[in-house]
Amino acid sequence: MLGYFNPYSFIQRKILQNLKESYRKNCKASLEKIKASNQTRILDYKLQKQLKILLDSLISLHQKTSKTPLNILFYYPLTSEFNCKKLLNAYRKQKKIQIFTPFMCGISFKIVKYRLPLQKKVFGIYESYNSSFKVNKIHIAIIPTLGIDKNFKRIGFGKGMYDRFFETLKQKPINIFICRATHYNHQIITQPHDIQANFFITPFVSLKLEDKKYDNLDYNKLRFISLSRWRWKLPYFTQTF
Repeated sequence: MLGYFNPYSFIQRKILQNLKESYRKNCKASLEKIKASNQTRILDYKLQKQLKILLDSLISLHQKTSKTPLNILFYYPLTSEFNCKKLLNAYRKQKKIQIFTPFMCGISFKIVKYRLPLQKKVFGIYESYNSSFKVNKIHIAIIPTLGIDKNFKRIGFGKGMYDRFFETLKQKPINIFICRATHYNHQIITQPHDIQANFFITPFVSLKLEDKKYDNLDYNKLRFISLSRWRWKLPYFTQTF
């Protein structure tokens, strides 16, 4: 027996998909403009500073409560993404911290220990060589993103690799989304399978998922940026759609 087809639900999904694709296109164009500008160094400096403060605090908390090594999932950046290589190599040298990066496998990826030298793969991504080393738990995941929506969920590059990988995890890590621009959509344009951030770090504002509970996400932080008299000087660094 054929299942009931709900045309209204189908139309809703189609509208949502179109909104998401349009937003993704705008975010990509914005990040390409940033990449072509002379602002990437200062933006990355601001991001690096904020990310380091957050990571040091999370690492300190973990070391006070556990003797096990802290496992951090980093990424090796593309040119349009925050250049995290300095932090990546710095934390790699610290004791009781294990650094992992994605290793693409078909339509998803597995994680491998970050080791040099790297190899260039599809999409121009550099990866460590494959390894049979297995990790039971990722404590912190640093994830490049195009932007987030009202539910604090990730708008990625459209491949779905992070979503598929996170579906395989029994224990969810602390997710830190990072982006060179404040790409925040005031609507809900994501789906249940899209991964959610605990923190969203941009050069101009850093947000926590907890902020959403107190309804200060739109009005106190992003609204301040949107209405700032210096807003015109930052035409694509602070996009809120």
